[in-house]
Amino acid sequence: MTVFAFSRIRRIMALSTLLPMALTACGSGTQASPAPPPDSAVRAVFTATDSDFPNPERGFYHASATGLEALDAAEMARAYAHGYRLIYARINLDDYRDSVLPPAFLNRLEAGFAVARAAGVKLIVRATYNYPQGETEYHDAKDAPLARVKSQLAQLKPLFHRNADVIAFMQAGFIGAWGEWHTSSNNLTTPENRTAIRDALLDAVPPTRFIQFRYPPYIHDWYPNPPGISAALKDNFRIGFHNDCFLASQTDVGTYSEDPATRADEQRFTDALGDAGPFGGETCNPADDPGAIPRTACTDILAEGARYNLTYLNDGYYRRLFHDNWTKGGCMAEVRSHMGYRLALVSATHQKNAARGDTLAISVLVRNSGWARLYNARPVEIILRDPVSGNLRHLEAQGADPRRWLPGTDTTEILKISLPADLPAGNYEVWLALPDADNRIRNDPRFAIRLANADDAAKGQTWDANLGAFALGTRVDIR
Repeated sequence: MTVFAFSRIRRIMALSTLLPMALTACGSGTQASPAPPPDSAVRAVFTATDSDFPNPERGFYHASATGLEALDAAEMARAYAHGYRLIYARINLDDYRDSVLPPAFLNRLEAGFAVARAAGVKLIVRATYNYPQGETEYHDAKDAPLARVKSQLAQLKPLFHRNADVIAFMQAGFIGAWGEWHTSSNNLTTPENRTAIRDALLDAVPPTRFIQFRYPPYIHDWYPNPPGISAALKDNFRIGFHNDCFLASQTDVGTYSEDPATRADEQRFTDALGDAGPFGGETCNPADDPGAIPRTACTDILAEGARYNLTYLNDGYYRRLFHDNWTKGGCMAEVRSHMGYRLALVSATHQKNAARGDTLAISVLVRNSGWARLYNARPVEIILRDPVSGNLRHLEAQGADPRRWLPGTDTTEILKISLPADLPAGNYEVWLALPDADNRIRNDPRFAIRLANADDAAKGQTWDANLGAFALGTRVDIR
């Protein structure tokens, strides 16, 4: 059963007050009627919004018309302007099944990552040795021998590490038609070979990024019991699942077993896996599955999107059967807004006064109404703004990990902010930001998470797109 299914049971209510000494009480209090804050504290209450807006590492993705090595800046700019923050970019290895990757090709891949960074988008990356165009052509698709796959992954490793900031998720790729881990021409789908490629991928892909594999039985063989959230974070669990025929038939066109009992077990497994690792993919044409009964109704996508913790989906395929029906059924707005995480502040409490060199504690109640959690690490930042000069001081909060803000739950966090001794005394506005964790793009507001809160001018609460932060409408006097 997913975290989402237990949302009502596991909901954590806000701590009503915040005392300076309560710096370790995180997410532990529940009460029906919050008491007003003491005179020494201020409390803000926020309103959620149903507005649809883009956010990093989630939502419908745009599939690039070219491979990563030829990523087009104009196409990326158009995608960003249309609200896409995820781009599927294939590494096209068709010409290198029997050779090393030449420096010129690696340089073109480097340039492709730079194009994505400049455009403000992140990538779903998959390396493939073929990309068949038809529903039958894939049977003759060719991949590369195991030794070649491993050597090329070793070549790609430095490239991946240098560009981890704009890699959202890595799909395993390499094996078989479309890199989907079937119909290998080099016997790469044996248990030994696919495990060897998994290990090479885990070594080549930066340790901060997940690798998504195509078939649940393969993942189950490696990890029969997906870890819970605490164990996943502690052990840096990095395995996810991508389903490229989501909802297309009873078996999702071969994704799951034809045996109903086995299929139910596999689906329970991927249900649990979605709590630990990201799930995404695309819908597809069910023509390859005789007697297919596609699940095209709003009730299907809403139920299964929540059950499997759907984080992203291809916006271009297979629209006629799925996306168009969701639009006709009236649920497309809900699909768009609930895919992945959707974070909103419910309330915040902090003391009115604080001294330089001391710790400012801010209690925030955060609601995740999305279908999934945030999978890649991200800091929580408090910004103190001088309302007269406009000067800003960005301070990273300790004591919170947004990856623990689970879908369907309210979470109380005690943010602890060390106030620098050189911070000028004054009365500061308090803002909250969720910037990217990577220093290369941390100060780029396009990569910051926008909170699902409505602006309220009367309370001084507003989202600033140029700052990538939300004003709490509160102030703190720094002495």
